[in-house]
Amino acid sequence: MTAAIVFPALSPVRRKDLGTFLMIHPFARRLLAEADDALGYHLADALADAPPDDDYAEPVQVAVFVACLALAEWAEERLGAAPEYCVGPSFGERAALAYTGALPFADTVRLVDEIARVERRYFATEHRDIVTHSFVRVPPERLDALLADLEWHEISGRLDADFHMVSLREAELAAFKAAISAVGGYSMYTMRPPAHASLFTGVRAQMEQVCAQYTLSAPRMPIVSYQDGSVLTDPQALRTSLLDGFVRPIRWVEAVRSLRELGVDRLWVAGPDAMFSRLRTTAENFDVELCDLRRALVRPRRLSAASG
Repeated sequence: MTAAIVFPALSPVRRKDLGTFLMIHPFARRLLAEADDALGYHLADALADAPPDDDYAEPVQVAVFVACLALAEWAEERLGAAPEYCVGPSFGERAALAYTGALPFADTVRLVDEIARVERRYFATEHRDIVTHSFVRVPPERLDALLADLEWHEISGRLDADFHMVSLREAELAAFKAAISAVGGYSMYTMRPPAHASLFTGVRAQMEQVCAQYTLSAPRMPIVSYQDGSVLTDPQALRTSLLDGFVRPIRWVEAVRSLRELGVDRLWVAGPDAMFSRLRTTAENFDVELCDLRRALVRPRRLSAASG
């Protein structure tokens, strides 16, 4: 089988599970120590002190990034994962850069931290009236009618045939959610700050200054773009993709199509994930192996009990 590894987009995660994983899992502990050195502070302490209702706080993002890399290493060493391609939708693209060697781990830790800080400061003053809403069970033929009533919108993601992400004015959100329900759809979650819309050129410009501090190299395996399915091997293309992620939508269906054309039939999903491993497009096209916090924490305990 030809395999690819997927680092999922950022999604809500139980802080207790995340902190426990970083502190006790052998692969995570080593990376946690390296992250502490790169940051100049103790990540586990910062994670514990982060606001409980802020899923995008800097320590949370860095901790999830570290967990994703540890899970990928664990999947290779203990589960036999041998991916030939890599994909990192949205936030996951940062883990993809580190995993493929396009950017050293310590540099990527600092990059994740800086991106989170710049994004928080930017959206604290800009586009405060915009949110990004995710919903399912709305087929394409019904979507256009829903969008027609909005004053302004952009498609921020097409994750499945009936799974959409739309950026819109927050003042219209309640009516939009009601319209989604009226056609049989189901609202998932609303992102604040918003993401993946062409309106956010200001934050892209600021991220360009951040990324200029880091030198990317050619990845050790191709990275498949979550924006259009293209195969990325050139450092400049990787930099452009990282920056364009702030202004271009997630197009998971196109990424899946590209992976299938490359002969991929197995996906290893490394990281806390409540979405990409469960999408119908994913399940129908691949043999999916989810390597998340719970699986990684339970497996060592079982092995330990068996050896005793």
